[in-house]
Amino acid sequence: MDGLAGEHPVVVLRHPARTVRIGDALRARGMTVHALPLTDTELPADPAAVARALQDLGQGRYAWLVVTSANAVQALGMIAGAEGASLAGLVHRGGVRVAAVGAATARTLAEAGVVVDLVPEEASSAGLLTAFPGGPAAVLLPQADLAPDDLRAGLTASGHAVHRVEAYRTVPFPAHPARRVPGVEENGPRPPVLSLRDLVRRAAGGVQPAVVFPAPSAVRQFHDRLGVGPLSFRAVAIGPTTAAALRSLGWVPAATAVEPTPEGIARAALDAFARDDAPSSHAAPSNGDTP
Repeated sequence: MDGLAGEHPVVVLRHPARTVRIGDALRARGMTVHALPLTDTELPADPAAVARALQDLGQGRYAWLVVTSANAVQALGMIAGAEGASLAGLVHRGGVRVAAVGAATARTLAEAGVVVDLVPEEASSAGLLTAFPGGPAAVLLPQADLAPDDLRAGLTASGHAVHRVEAYRTVPFPAHPARRVPGVEENGPRPPVLSLRDLVRRAAGGVQPAVVFPAPSAVRQFHDRLGVGPLSFRAVAIGPTTAAALRSLGWVPAATAVEPTPEGIARAALDAFARDDAPSSHAAPSNGDTP
């Protein structure tokens, strides 16, 4: 792919199969879109620990299951299936209430047959903590290995007994085929894939794209692969946690989505291009190792 054409090019650091809806929203606002996957998802280091937690869930030892990503839904379903069960069946059998961090996660749970009891108005850990009832209650919190600890800490501070378990691992793209957790694929035409080498070449040649960071893990991967240097781009964060991750590595977001939806991300990207004073961030290959 020769890449980065158009007046407002946007690079989404996500697998193209999970960038369809975002791409549609961006193109509807006159932007061109490419996908650049940097991270992938694998089963956890200890799937047996997750299987035990799910067994306890099905036996009614938890009052709540709190789910913070669609990847967690996929991973839990795989691990439950390997034990001859289903996530929906375990939730129903255990009489467990289910909280989803946002609409996208709630939709993935519903597609897996899981009834969702709580979705906060603000799709974030802070929003979930605000909406979540006070304790005491036993809570199962399956998250990624790189997920921040704020949700567990906040639920614990509210009087809950929280068991956080590593449900999946975020790894550099591509994951090992035998351990990969398939992401939720979206229907529709996928954005073309852009390589890191092409991004560096085009941006260094004067094109300043908006780069959409969908998670803190993408921030870390982008930084580790590119470092800091002359490549200029406008960083767009999917939400405040990702914006904080950008700042921690010296990149000031040009815009942050108010809500982590395709429309919210598209509005943030458009804001990043529209603002004459939008900050630019800089990066370049750190070890000459661009794929």
